[in-house]
Amino acid sequence: MTVEIQISKSTSELTQSAAETIAEKLNQALSTNARARLVLTGGTLGIQILTDLAKLSLDLEKLDIFWGDERFVDLNHPDRNEAQALDAWKELASAKLFRFPGPSKDLDSAALEMNSSVERAFGELEASGSVFDVLILGMGPDGHIASLFPGHTQPNTWIVAEKNSPKPPAERLSFSYQALNRADHVVFLASGQSKAEAVGCALQDLNCELPAAQVQGLKTTTWFLDEEVSRAL
Repeated sequence: MTVEIQISKSTSELTQSAAETIAEKLNQALSTNARARLVLTGGTLGIQILTDLAKLSLDLEKLDIFWGDERFVDLNHPDRNEAQALDAWKELASAKLFRFPGPSKDLDSAALEMNSSVERAFGELEASGSVFDVLILGMGPDGHIASLFPGHTQPNTWIVAEKNSPKPPAERLSFSYQALNRADHVVFLASGQSKAEAVGCALQDLNCELPAAQVQGLKTTTWFLDEEVSRAL
């Protein structure tokens, strides 16, 4: 597994460069497989990158689309990562979308239901081998990824329930660390000086316990950073 760092002068250059890498990896996967699996993320950069991906002529009908995590709100709620993604890239609806459930039942029941569904599709979590072709991850200033936060313990399951997110809404569903580590290629997006300390920990400290340090691609891990982050490392 290789780790690469790409530094851009601006966030627009960052997301464009990351989108080109993501498209390349997906097209490589489609050259040998009938379908490819892409895991999207929310957040400012996670949504911004979708407008760049939309320009790259990906064959959406051959893509299986997942989200790394989701806010536990109604399916049409504007706070949902999925809703924001479809608003930014409307053609994404022509891909096969794997949706996190909404709050028609309690959070724990929703997590168990989706965990069973994912396990039927992909098998035991502890098995070896990749499940996802490309995983995109943003990162908070605290080093959190998806809805996996520092100091929060998680069960060894595909899907975990977060009941007390430090940022609203409090209730969320997320793929676990073990699940996120089943991707061939992991793409991290980080910009702004507020992220520098967490990025430095994840990249430079072998004992870093932040969530961002707990996920790596089975083949490649690429960090896309802006100059503001890189200068502070």
